[in-house]
Amino acid sequence: MNVLPHTEKNCEEVFRLEHYFEGYTFAEGVFEDRFGKVRQRFIVDIEGFVENSNLTLDETFKFNDGREETRIWEIKPTGNGTYLGEAADVVGYANGKIIGNLLQWQYEMLLPIGTKRIRVHFNDEIWLLGSGQLLNRARVSKFGILLGIVTIVFCKPHSSFMSLPAWQHADTQTAAISRQ
Repeated sequence: MNVLPHTEKNCEEVFRLEHYFEGYTFAEGVFEDRFGKVRQRFIVDIEGFVENSNLTLDETFKFNDGREETRIWEIKPTGNGTYLGEAADVVGYANGKIIGNLLQWQYEMLLPIGTKRIRVHFNDEIWLLGSGQLLNRARVSKFGILLGIVTIVFCKPHSSFMSLPAWQHADTQTAAISRQ
């Protein structure tokens, strides 16, 4: 029995940033230093708007230390599964390419560290999973030296991208009833 609603081929057909991120998206993530110690936990509320195939992402990050940050991405599809993106704290442009159910996304960012901003390189690999979630693993480096890894899970509540197998619906309902 196939419990995943999407096959890999199916993921390839539906994975387009402008389709996935239109509307509301929720994300949760962690930043681990190069030694594997979790340094930050965060959640992200994302509103996506598509106009003339261009995608605007309005992101609000809420960190476990109480800090909040916002970032607005402007992302343009450039053909054959490629994308060009920019944001205020991104140096130049972000470049992305979708291959199957994988987005490879690279950019330089001015990352706030204390009272300073340092220029770091992000090398993201973002997979569209069969569950409809996106799994993002980003290597953060400076001068080729790994500083840490960011892991983020994106989900689309109440959408065709997030259709759970029937057995998970039953477990969720059972858990909700037992809490009452």
